[in-house]
Amino acid sequence: MVELIISEKPSAAEKIAASFGDSDLKRLNSVKYWEADNGNILIGSAVGHLFGLKKTERFYPVFNLEWQPSYSGRGSSFQKPYFKTLKSLGKKADTVTVATDYDIEGEVIGLNIVRELLGLKDANRMKFSTLTVAELQSAYKNKINTLNWGQANAGVVRHTLDWYYGINLSQIISSSLSKALNRYQPLSIGRVQGPALAILAERELEIKKFKPDPYWQIIANLWLNSQKFQAVHEKDKFWKKDEANKIFAKVKDRPGRIVDIKKRKQKVLVPVPFDLTSLQIEAYRVFKYSPSMTLKIAQNLYTKALISYPRTSSQKLPKALNFKKIISKLGSNPAYYEIAKEVLATRMIPKQGRKSDPAHPAIHPTGERVGALGEPDRKIYDLIVRRFFSVFGQDGERETTAVKLDIEKEIFKFSGTVTTKIAWQKWYGPYALRKELELPVLKVGQALNQNTELLDKETQPPARYNVASLIKLLEKLNLGTKATRSQIIETLVKRNYIQGNPMEVTEFGMKVFNVFKKHAPEVLSSKLTRNFEKGMNGIREGKVKPEAVIQVGKDSVTKLYAQLKESSEAIGKALSDSFVETKKKQVTLFKCVKCKKNDLVVRRSRASKKRFIACSGYPKCKFTWPLPQKGILSVPKNKKCDHCNIQMLQARTGRRKPWVFCPNPDCESKKSDN
Repeated sequence: MVELIISEKPSAAEKIAASFGDSDLKRLNSVKYWEADNGNILIGSAVGHLFGLKKTERFYPVFNLEWQPSYSGRGSSFQKPYFKTLKSLGKKADTVTVATDYDIEGEVIGLNIVRELLGLKDANRMKFSTLTVAELQSAYKNKINTLNWGQANAGVVRHTLDWYYGINLSQIISSSLSKALNRYQPLSIGRVQGPALAILAERELEIKKFKPDPYWQIIANLWLNSQKFQAVHEKDKFWKKDEANKIFAKVKDRPGRIVDIKKRKQKVLVPVPFDLTSLQIEAYRVFKYSPSMTLKIAQNLYTKALISYPRTSSQKLPKALNFKKIISKLGSNPAYYEIAKEVLATRMIPKQGRKSDPAHPAIHPTGERVGALGEPDRKIYDLIVRRFFSVFGQDGERETTAVKLDIEKEIFKFSGTVTTKIAWQKWYGPYALRKELELPVLKVGQALNQNTELLDKETQPPARYNVASLIKLLEKLNLGTKATRSQIIETLVKRNYIQGNPMEVTEFGMKVFNVFKKHAPEVLSSKLTRNFEKGMNGIREGKVKPEAVIQVGKDSVTKLYAQLKESSEAIGKALSDSFVETKKKQVTLFKCVKCKKNDLVVRRSRASKKRFIACSGYPKCKFTWPLPQKGILSVPKNKKCDHCNIQMLQARTGRRKPWVFCPNPDCESKKSDN
């Protein structure tokens, strides 16, 4: 009996082969595969999805689809040798075991190989959450004799609905714009893209409609033991200037007297284990890594068998993980020796979060030996390890001292907070938030000198979303999946709907939003997508029939497509002008300083994704300059560099003051700055 084991990626196949101990590396069609157990076990690999949905009819809206090999698509020819190799290995095999990632996407990858490539109806299934030898051996020994059909059916429905919405609706708006521009211009919208754009556009409207209200604050500046503290009038905001001026004149630089001191202790709760979303949010807070970058790094750490499967919704660590073994292995790393020693001395009961995932536990380190890692990988690994240690800790404690100060019978307040018990924070190390503001010893009745300020302020508009806060909101609204939310944001950027971080909706993005709001508002609604997510969860659990969810999708897309087609000319007209203007604003800067003929434009490297200035006459003119990677770029009018006479650029990040700079890296101003 010959068995074929199919993994999702070559790196995973290599780990699976190593778990058998006696495997031999072979090659077929220049693709690696392995033989174990004297040739009775073959281990082959896919490279992600080998099949994609393709239409089988010509006219839109399209609902007749079939799975076809992906290698014929642009940029996917590298898949063909893997396709051919698995087909050849399958002919030798009597049984097949799917060992792709144990989630919806992994199940679809395995299902299509089994059904479409090998012509089988079912296969065995390995389930594992780490690529360690011990877990892979256990997964093989305890393999299930059938695919997870709940996951498989849910995955097929998800792909089908994404095609229905994404391709059909994108086709009609692309067609509308292309006709207006007299050239093909792809646009995209989808069942998650639409609601995500709506969230950002509605916040943009709030900001634009916002009218600031003036208010005043009265601050008493205190110097205690050579440290500055600020006491604020208990009213905080004065909405009438006359009232603020009157009280300011009354208390200006007058001595105060402490009339009340209250101390309050609060717990600093142990954090819960990481699921993917919380890891992405924390990595953004600590390192400013984008969610997509964090996922990519975590996936790399997983394939190196250093952490568990990252695409998980779980915040729970089951006892079966053998915490003692993992912590002991982590302790062999000198960087974690002392922490591991302290954790091993506890009862080793982890704090559990609220969220769970039927397929995988929370993200955790495996304890496997760490080889050479690049800096980003090392940082994310360290964050995961320290979070894992922290969940075994005790609650910390902080104490806040609140002081009331009487100045001419006007009450001012100030406070200080210190950590009185460092517990889990010690193990979390540099990632624990511990802002300390310690007050000196103070007594009721004590007199304090102060100098007073009257601050003139304005209320601020609501903040724009950054990539982390948007992903958090999308999860809360049950829009998209843990693995696709970061991709949705990247697509919105790619289509010129949004820009910057915090994210600002472009003029064109607002036009797209308004077009759908007017002609097909259901595309922007989160309710429809939430209902589909519930339906897919029901399919996964075997409670809902796939056909029922697909039929609802068909009916919805048919209606939306008809609405958009009826208004096609109006949509094209509405989008075309703003599309051209947005592209021009975003990309075109000024005449090339080298060839003097073409414009300098902003480009992005396909490899690094970094932006830079390049001549639009490339390849005849290969002039380039580097650019700062943050901020929304614009060209301020009539502003040239005093040193080199080059047109200045402006970058704006969030609500900070715009930064005007010379883009010339050889400018004398840069040399003088150094």
